[in-house]
Amino acid sequence: MGELSASEENKLRVENHFGFRDIPFGVAPDPRFFYDNPLYAEGLAALIHGIEVKKGFMLVTGEVGTGKTILLRKLMRQLETNTRFVFVSTSHLTAYGLIEFMLQSLGLPRKEKTRLELIQELHGYLLEKAESGQAVALLIDEGQKLSDDTLESLCDLSNLETDEEKLLQIVLVGQPELTVKLAKPALRRIKQRIALHHRLYALQTITDVEHYIAHRLHVSGYQGPEIFGKEAFEAIWGYSGGTPRLINIICDNALALACGAGRKKVSPYMIMKVASGLLLERGVDTPKNGGGPSAVFRNRSTVAKIQPKKADTQNTALLLTGGINSEPPDRPLDPVIDHDDSDTESQAPEAAITSQQPAVPPQFFDHMATAAAEAIGPMAALILGDQISALGESRDTFPPNKLTELIQRISREILNDTMRDRFETTMAREISAPPSLRTYS
Repeated sequence: MGELSASEENKLRVENHFGFRDIPFGVAPDPRFFYDNPLYAEGLAALIHGIEVKKGFMLVTGEVGTGKTILLRKLMRQLETNTRFVFVSTSHLTAYGLIEFMLQSLGLPRKEKTRLELIQELHGYLLEKAESGQAVALLIDEGQKLSDDTLESLCDLSNLETDEEKLLQIVLVGQPELTVKLAKPALRRIKQRIALHHRLYALQTITDVEHYIAHRLHVSGYQGPEIFGKEAFEAIWGYSGGTPRLINIICDNALALACGAGRKKVSPYMIMKVASGLLLERGVDTPKNGGGPSAVFRNRSTVAKIQPKKADTQNTALLLTGGINSEPPDRPLDPVIDHDDSDTESQAPEAAITSQQPAVPPQFFDHMATAAAEAIGPMAALILGDQISALGESRDTFPPNKLTELIQRISREILNDTMRDRFETTMAREISAPPSLRTYS
């Protein structure tokens, strides 16, 4: 057996690390991974019905990455027993070349014949299939790239019929600009032949994204513990906008990143790091299922637990704010670190501080972001801002009794153990330092 390529080795490494039977987020339109939610199920059912009752000409449009090609692959798998499919994905075919391609795909002779003779050859074949109870369907992907002449030639193919039925079922698939193209006066003949038009959209809610990811993990044979937590789902939703192809690319890269770090769970920071590398920006501020603003990193913490001793908790808060008894304790604050990868909320006790006590100085967060940037990189300030919002607070009015949880959240995003320990030590030192010695004052 030959040596594996680097990509094959990485694929195998991720599969073994997580226990997948197949890679769950590949970009190939594998019909096994077809997501059978109402939107896609409706499109599949409409196309199946259109081919079975021989509507003749059908149109499917959708934005880039919304699952048009996998819908066609699923359609072919669903009707493979009684339908002969010709799948066209090249955009450079001429009108003559399209008919030549069809004859070649159907195994018919095509040499040294005029276009009319080719159409007659095809017509005879379609009649034979119709008499035997079989359908023939032409599926054209990326239809928006076809020339006007090639699109116009589809009318001739659509005219292949008997008195009772259309002999060739044509499914034209493309991006939304295809509908604009078909609105041209020169193409009105083909537009009038459209008997069915289904529009595909991106997933509409975070819940849809969760179900989509769970579905692909299930198909891949995964039966282990949760890989993507609530905050990771929100980050994926924010960066992908619910577009299936982007979800696949983000998740696939995040799994590779988690595998490389020896983790079995994908953190929000991993999603952010992957999205940054892919030049993606968060385009979803408010989830469509009713979530609040700043959706990314909104739910419960998945951070390492930093548990100050109860006797020091109130002193910690008072020292930060420079309030009563602002001298440091007899010993530095010594946090007890429990690096637990489970998705368990911190058990650290809340500080007994009333709402009248001062908020954490905003300058402290600049210092925290600087300390985190050494381990996380330039996205540290953004992560910090998101985590502050996730706690329902702002920098200007952040209560001291939530500071421990905030540090926990940031700490959990640091993948390197040494750098995480350094960050936690720095934060513990700053919390316990007297006002005159604080680096952020």
